[in-house]
Amino acid sequence: MLRIVVTGGGGQLATAIERCAKNSPNNYHITHRAELDICSEDSVAEALEGADIVVNCAAYTNVEAAEDNIAEARAVNRDGVRNIATICHERGIKLIHISTDFVFGGDTERTTPYREEDATSPLNIYGATKAEGEAEALGVDAIVLRTSWLYAPWGKNFVATILRRATEGAELRVVDDQRGTPTSALGLAEAIVTIIDSGAWQRMQGIYHYSDLGECSWYEFACEILRQRGIEARITPCKSSDWPSKAQRPHYSVLDKSRILKIDVVALKSWQERLSEVLNYNE
Repeated sequence: MLRIVVTGGGGQLATAIERCAKNSPNNYHITHRAELDICSEDSVAEALEGADIVVNCAAYTNVEAAEDNIAEARAVNRDGVRNIATICHERGIKLIHISTDFVFGGDTERTTPYREEDATSPLNIYGATKAEGEAEALGVDAIVLRTSWLYAPWGKNFVATILRRATEGAELRVVDDQRGTPTSALGLAEAIVTIIDSGAWQRMQGIYHYSDLGECSWYEFACEILRQRGIEARITPCKSSDWPSKAQRPHYSVLDKSRILKIDVVALKSWQERLSEVLNYNE
């Protein structure tokens, strides 16, 4: 039986992994910051005692706040990854590190999905620090899983916000000039557990892209959320320039999934189908 340590307990993805791994033959140990603070070398060293695999879901993910808190974002997204990678390398532990589509975006003319080998070009501090974290993870025998537009049946996310504001009767204005792929944390968690439990992790190394299938704008995503929920609401598209923001965001950040499909253990579904699963999720 493998012992898998998952960081970022309480977050969308770590919670999804905990629930997806309930029937696993392996031991998934979900850690919260009080037990494993990735910014502390001593905490990492102690918490990873006896681990076979680490899944690093911990991250500074507040894109707006990162613009004003560069040191804090870097401490988590770069230095924290370095701490984990160092211990993993010393002890022969496999690292699975979660990253983001926001490492891309600088190619303002892009209209085709990004491949793993494409050069990173982040537009904001969050994306830049996540790219730095990738470099730390790839310095050891790690798997880097990039994903995009993550949401879950719990926590703060776009789906929850749209549903809340719509039921409150608010008029919704959603940007329609940023395209990407919404990704269910349940689907990503299922993929991670499958990669581990099947043993596929032993033949995987480097960067892999995982998101649900298809693409849309945030406006189209919002419309589909409301349609599937059967909610009529006032919703209008707007441009990014109409929405005040400190952090610049990619106009296009769809990820090419060809490489992870070659592993032949991960099942991908359309973002619309995954959305339905989340909206109808029951524990």
